Amino acid sequence: MEIIQIVGFGLIATILILILKEQKPIFAFMLATITGLMIFLFLIGKIAEVISLLERLATEGGINLIYLKTILKIIGIAYIAEFGAQITRDAGQGLLPQRLN
Repeated sequence: MEIIQIVGFGLIATILILILKEQKPIFAFMLATITGLMIFLFLIGKIAEVISLLERLATEGGINLIYLKTILKIIGIAYIAEFGAQITRDAGQGLLPQRLN
């Protein structure tokens, strides 16, 4: 049932963002950023459970945990980079890295 709450929260935030974007784009940007962070913070407990399950499975399977931790770090960096890229696109600065070149 929690997934329905998260999706509902995201849909409500999306509708509010679309309404605010026309009149107050800075508020729409802040709402999008805060919504993304709130959803992430809400899911952090579930993410921790999944990571602990993966560590337990790796231990039982005889896999060295250093490999699993490396893969999880790579995935974490990829998610953070994607989240940052989406925020810059929402702010209208999607071409920022190209401007720096």
